[in-house]
Amino acid sequence: VDEHILPQDKFVGACGGDILAHGHLNELVEMMVTGHEASKKSKSVRKLKVGAALFFREHVVSIIKIPLANGACYFDLIDSLPSSRVGGMASRTRCKDRASFETLLRWYASSKFSDSQCEFIDANKWDDGMCDFDPRVFQSFVWTETQ
Repeated sequence: VDEHILPQDKFVGACGGDILAHGHLNELVEMMVTGHEASKKSKSVRKLKVGAALFFREHVVSIIKIPLANGACYFDLIDSLPSSRVGGMASRTRCKDRASFETLLRWYASSKFSDSQCEFIDANKWDDGMCDFDPRVFQSFVWTETQ
């Protein structure tokens, strides 16, 4: 932002909360699909590229929406952290529809929890006041192309 790589006029919004809660995660998905916050009554920018930084479990991944000529779009999750699951390399996972994108986000989140964190999640309901201590907490910032 300070270097004007991500200008403020392209900023869509921010969201966060419990990454396993449909309502919280759906805010991010909606911003990625429509290119604007759900609370704003602006026209959809489905044909424009949208990108997000997803902060989760002390790591940041990138998400981009790639619009296609036929009106559909792809969603890519890019993780620069080397992983043993992909031979010690970074990964880029492409989803060809919204349902697979939502599934990928839930899988990605679930794959980052340790056994003790899963036990905590099973034993505790989400509490906004305790989010600093909850492994489910995420935050995301979304930008789009200008029209």
